[in-house]
Amino acid sequence: MVENIDRTRPPQPGKPSHIVFPAFTVSRLKNGIPVYVVANHVQPYVSLQLVVRSGASSDGDLPGLAEFTSNLLLSGAGRRSAQQLAEEIDFLGATLDASAGRDETTVALGVLRGFLPQALDLMADIVLRPTFEAEEVQRERKQAIATLKQNRSDPAYLASVRFRREIYGRGPYGTEIDGTGESLKRITRQECIRFHAAHYTAGNSLFVAAGDIHADELAAMLDARFGDWGGDAPEHPAVVIPVAASTPRIVIVDRPGSVQSAIRMGGIGLTRRDPDYIPAVTINTLFGGYFNSRINNNLRERNGYTYGARSVLEALLNPGTFSVVVSVGTDVTDAALGEIFNELHAISTAPVTEDELRMVKNFIIGSQSLQIETPGQVASFVRVIALYGLDSDYYQRFPDEVRKLTGDDLLRVARRFMNPDGMTAVIAGDVAAIRGRLEMIAPVTVVDEKGGPVHVDG
Repeated sequence: MVENIDRTRPPQPGKPSHIVFPAFTVSRLKNGIPVYVVANHVQPYVSLQLVVRSGASSDGDLPGLAEFTSNLLLSGAGRRSAQQLAEEIDFLGATLDASAGRDETTVALGVLRGFLPQALDLMADIVLRPTFEAEEVQRERKQAIATLKQNRSDPAYLASVRFRREIYGRGPYGTEIDGTGESLKRITRQECIRFHAAHYTAGNSLFVAAGDIHADELAAMLDARFGDWGGDAPEHPAVVIPVAASTPRIVIVDRPGSVQSAIRMGGIGLTRRDPDYIPAVTINTLFGGYFNSRINNNLRERNGYTYGARSVLEALLNPGTFSVVVSVGTDVTDAALGEIFNELHAISTAPVTEDELRMVKNFIIGSQSLQIETPGQVASFVRVIALYGLDSDYYQRFPDEVRKLTGDDLLRVARRFMNPDGMTAVIAGDVAAIRGRLEMIAPVTVVDEKGGPVHVDG
């Protein structure tokens, strides 16, 4: 017998699913390096990350040095050349790479369990014994400069770089992770050796592993290869956070003839350990963190100014940034910026609706379950716990913390860092076509693509 279904009413939602974040253990190697392990024996695969607690914020007067150094790790190490390393990694069916972030550098290994010992030999070589051959340094410099030149033809890249500089100045958080043309020319083999010796130390590092491995078994493997590694953590530079302005301002990066304007608008956000982080993630998601967000609905769906608009909450060891990110046609630059101001004002002055709150909570909680399906994904979550010193049950509690949030909680946090009154808008676009109308919104400063002042008649 076929049961009649009333299709005039949507089905009632079921009970919320209970997300169980995988348990992990913490141990230490004989030299004190912490090792975080999430055992998952479903597939014979291991994901391992070595995290060095130094990144672009430790570049000093050579922006790009941390990234440049990390890129050279696989360009020759121990007795192996770059080609030999690539061939052996490929033979094992492994992935091995390194990259620098703002506060850390990560060397990531992925390999089938049966080949883990051989892969660890390669990983130990590139971490402990990189050769930094002169010709490889020269090759990396040419490639980095070529990539940078290509990036600088992109208005979105120019807007992002200038936005950081306007928010942080020339301090550790205000520079480009990939460097500048001038700094890349000054990075030498000796600079890479110096950075590696100062920052790639046991006292500045941690391991995170997930997959088909037991904690004691992995510790024995790592001790055999990294147990004699020494060195204390270096002194990290202080990041000076500027005082927020009381009035908005606009900076235009002039690109004559551009048919699009790349917009970055925002200001100082919060640290990853800030007690307001979870409500901040929630309000940011509601505002611009998923397709049904307010800013995307306004600029894309309602007004047709763009293919997509979003907002980004960057939370680091020190306060990161909150920013709205969108590219629009030159002819609607002022209208789009005005709508961004309107949306920021609305979300920082009035509580969100119950429907919005329910939808964004369901999205965030549901997304977490999809983000811990593989060993690599789980390792990345545990890495956040380790790097930022979060409680071990942080992600287990995360869904319940989201469920408890109220509209008033979100409004309080929105007032804290989403008020547009003191924000900076950086726009990479044709100043001749957009300046006049933008001056009706906020004071305008014009710079060229390298950040130098531009005099505009009229």
